[in-house]
Amino acid sequence: MVIFVQYKAPTFDRTRYCEFAMGEKLDLARVHNKIAEAHFFLYQMNEQERRLIGDRQPFDYYLSAFLNAGRTVDYRLRHEQPATYPAWRTAWDAGLTPQEKALIKFMVDDRNDEVHESGSSRSVAEESVPLPMGTYRTADGIFNLDGGPPGMPPVVAYRPTFNFIDGVERRATEACAAYLALLQRMVTRFEADHP
Repeated sequence: MVIFVQYKAPTFDRTRYCEFAMGEKLDLARVHNKIAEAHFFLYQMNEQERRLIGDRQPFDYYLSAFLNAGRTVDYRLRHEQPATYPAWRTAWDAGLTPQEKALIKFMVDDRNDEVHESGSSRSVAEESVPLPMGTYRTADGIFNLDGGPPGMPPVVAYRPTFNFIDGVERRATEACAAYLALLQRMVTRFEADHP
């Protein structure tokens, strides 16, 4: 039996995540657009991660797109601001903590593996989600758990978790959010230093 389900993607307002430089200011609209794309794909990964039922493949698609959008931020700055960005970036990198430098390196390397090698290094595990009797509304639909013998333990569902392991295990969405925050901080600082 084949079941077709119509999927309607949530709308995304990129103006919520970026303000474009206007007038005489530095024009980094395309850089901000990549930041907005990364936000969109991180949102999609978070939504996918919450699902109890479903395919793991969409998470991988969103992760791949996130890694590419994030990497493109640096690429755009290097190519659109060649007179100022490379030297500025070297100085900015010197002010990062060892953990921040390691995170950037890990994400760049993981993106390169995703694009040029065998895929992202993320791992998949499972976490248990106890479900006592009741009605549940999830992204996958509505379902009821109606009783059982007295004293029966709650039903346990298992949902996938997506992790990176680079010395320590860390949720992929948490690592991506930290990386995106670094990219945003970098762009904001670059704009402030080049009014």
